[in-house]
Amino acid sequence: VWVVRQFENEYNPIHYHDGHISGVGYLKVPKSLNDDTRSHKQDIKTHGTIDFIHGSRAFLSKCIYNHQPKVGDMILFPNYLMHTVYPFQSGEERRSFSFNAEIDQKIANVFKHE
Repeated sequence: VWVVRQFENEYNPIHYHDGHISGVGYLKVPKSLNDDTRSHKQDIKTHGTIDFIHGSRAFLSKCIYNHQPKVGDMILFPNYLMHTVYPFQSGEERRSFSFNAEIDQKIANVFKHE
């Protein structure tokens, strides 16, 4: 488990994790992330949000899940799921914790591709 403290204009580029299961929990988010009075310069979809990316873009298929974090949110996802965290414009801090976990090897082997 590790804690991530981010401030204005900081972000995490697209990446994935080791292990079997990964997760993120939100401890603190800037008020502006959930404020509908943002200026038009701030794209609501990417202002401090996190994208989870799976597969490729196809007709009638959504390959990106965009999440607007709130304090107390906790998201679990498979380690291979690509994701990115967008920057925000605020003098406040975004604080989250992240982790990777391994499942019992017997269970994990059920999903093993050879």
